[in-house]
Amino acid sequence: MKLHIAPSYEHLRPQLERLPELFAAGAGETLHAGRNTIRAIEMGGQRLAAKRFKRPNAFNSLVYAYLRKSKAQRAYEHAQRLRAMGIDSPEPIAWCEIRRNGVIADTYFVARYTSLRPLLDAIERYPADDSRAVLESFAAFAANLHKLGVEHKDFNSTNTIYACDPATQDYRFQLIDINRMRFHPRALSPDQGIANFQRLTGRTDAFLYILDRYAAVRGLESFATRLQGARCRLNFRYRRRLKYKLRRR
Repeated sequence: MKLHIAPSYEHLRPQLERLPELFAAGAGETLHAGRNTIRAIEMGGQRLAAKRFKRPNAFNSLVYAYLRKSKAQRAYEHAQRLRAMGIDSPEPIAWCEIRRNGVIADTYFVARYTSLRPLLDAIERYPADDSRAVLESFAAFAANLHKLGVEHKDFNSTNTIYACDPATQDYRFQLIDINRMRFHPRALSPDQGIANFQRLTGRTDAFLYILDRYAAVRGLESFATRLQGARCRLNFRYRRRLKYKLRRR
């Protein structure tokens, strides 16, 4: 086992070393069960979110063992980098790799648990309640990401979570599922920024409102931005459906 722990959480090492055992025993609360599994687990009086990534195939096991950092390590390092840039993401605590016969088998990433709501909640409520304010704030948040050169490669409606500060009524956002990131040396171009929204799901009118507010922040023409964004999303959905059909053959 290769286990890296943030210095301030070194006292949790005995429990973190038992991660494979805890997952096998079904410890804690299941937050997500799919390709990857996420469990909320209590350690040292703190509630943590532990993610076990899908076991890679034979080829990727070799790649992660010798050529590329594992998804768990990248998630941890990306969280550190984002937070250093002033972009919020749950505090990273540890990453772990299990090797069998010299190649990567299982990998785990652990962060502080967060109870923020997925952006999809606001998208599906649009235009009711506070959804307009949430989506306008999200558009400004995304524009700032792109200005800083940050490209979340899985920028969908559940990988941004949010909460409202009761004191200021301002919205704050966190990025999750961050193993697939790209940090550009300069700001994303308008075309790159607009394309980055293609994975957003939910109501089309809410999607177009986000693009309109994004255009306003970046000084772009609204109609052209919405048209380009809609085309990007349609093309992405078409490619994904085609890929799914080809896999089923």
